[in-house]
Amino acid sequence: MRRILPIIAIGFASSILSGLLGIGGGVVMIPAMVYLLGIDQHEAHGTSLSIMSPIVLFSAIFYASHGQMDWLAAAELSVGGIIGAALGAKLACRLSGIKLRMYFGVFLAIIGARISYDAVSWLTGSHVAAPVAPMFSSGNLSGCMIVLAMGLLTGILSGILGIGGGIVMIPLMSLFLGFSQKLAQGISLAVIIPVSLSGAFVHGKHGNLRWDVGIWLATGGIAGGLLGAHMAISLNPFILKGLFGILMLVMGMLTVRRSSAACS
Repeated sequence: MRRILPIIAIGFASSILSGLLGIGGGVVMIPAMVYLLGIDQHEAHGTSLSIMSPIVLFSAIFYASHGQMDWLAAAELSVGGIIGAALGAKLACRLSGIKLRMYFGVFLAIIGARISYDAVSWLTGSHVAAPVAPMFSSGNLSGCMIVLAMGLLTGILSGILGIGGGIVMIPLMSLFLGFSQKLAQGISLAVIIPVSLSGAFVHGKHGNLRWDVGIWLATGGIAGGLLGAHMAISLNPFILKGLFGILMLVMGMLTVRRSSAACS
């Protein structure tokens, strides 16, 4: 029980952020598995992907029940994402654990800095919540190809880094499709389900799944995901986004530092 309870707590904490921000939660689960539980980097990525579907499923349903879903865009993103996740997972299995950890740390630091900047802009009043004019529509051929490409890019990063891909999808949907933040988060959660399963399948074939850890992460994750989704619908998330961004930035820098030390 002394080992199980911390695992459940990790799943619960990471899935709160999953439901709140529309992401898979891998950005928290993976470092926690590596540094707190001592799990191999490749196994942490594969395990993270394998449990995302049950974690985000109920959150996605919650968003959809509140009208924050576009099933056509979700389907198109999923097609590209499934292909990309399989390719990304194959590439991840060819990288050394140190390189994989380094890339993951750089990714965390970049995204953390961006999220922190958005939150600070809102807090200081320099953020203007103006509607974004969509550059494409997912309902025509050119728009469909753009959305498929977005899904492919998201899937590749998902498979390599062991994340659901929401951190990539959400800003892309806001920029290119003009979706609101909450709508983009709802779609992201729906797309994460098939994308994470695709990446997890490839990692599973390479023996990178730890079911003894994953089942307890999912146990805590389902409850946390629902709580996070409820918070996202009812609260302004910018302050929590800022805290999350700072956390990601610090974790990313620490991961890069440790990886650099291991290389030297």
